[in-house]
Amino acid sequence: MTGPLDFEVVWHWLLAYGIALARPLAMLSLNPVFTRAQITGLVRGAVATALAMPLVPVLAATMKDGGGPIALLLLTGKEAVIGGALGLLLGAPFWALDIAGDVLDAQRGATQGRLNDPAGFEDVSISGTMLMMLGITLFVMTGGLETIADLLYGSWSIWRPLDSLPQADAQTPVLLLGLLDRVTRQGLLLACPAVIAMLMADVSLMVVARLAPSLRMDDLALSARNIVFYIFMPLYALFLIFYMRQDLSTLPSTLDLIRAALPSPPAH
Repeated sequence: MTGPLDFEVVWHWLLAYGIALARPLAMLSLNPVFTRAQITGLVRGAVATALAMPLVPVLAATMKDGGGPIALLLLTGKEAVIGGALGLLLGAPFWALDIAGDVLDAQRGATQGRLNDPAGFEDVSISGTMLMMLGITLFVMTGGLETIADLLYGSWSIWRPLDSLPQADAQTPVLLLGLLDRVTRQGLLLACPAVIAMLMADVSLMVVARLAPSLRMDDLALSARNIVFYIFMPLYALFLIFYMRQDLSTLPSTLDLIRAALPSPPAH
């Protein structure tokens, strides 16, 4: 009698662990802090387990039985959807930096010099990688990991793991598309000052071309843009640090955006 009983208890706790792990693992799998920095899946799983462990005893005491396989699959999928929504919103400031880097590399003619991202299985720009690493470093140094934990536990208080899937309404697609619009708009705005500086270099070359027609400005244009880029970026990095601090300070309000996009289920 003791053997089967112990197995049932262990199985019950494993089910609680699996349900608790789904949300933080999905959130970390979409967060650039844990993907762009090439953190392995084993490390992400360990961090997700550490975040999920405080909830496991609560779930084990709340769950009456494991339910059927389909019910467990739907419950785990629901947790992964909410965790993915958290990861997308947390990654918006970093993807804006990535877009800014892509625009800058396209403007200065460095689109051929791209890096391979083993974590994302895609090519990434050099400037985008530099800005992304700058943002991740600043995020970690300013207590961003604690912010991730606070948002995760706050989401559990809003949408409990054993509740049904939040019902989407007419505003959900608008808010999701608004997230993409926000990322693109911020990326273009961040790249705008450096792009303007490089355009001013092109205008200066056009003036020189009028004064010295024998010079081949086509060959000098890319060099001039890259010189302006390397002179301008150290000064512009100070503004980027200010931007990241201001944008990262708005991350605690992420739960309000998710609450608007995925209304919480009615209380039982």
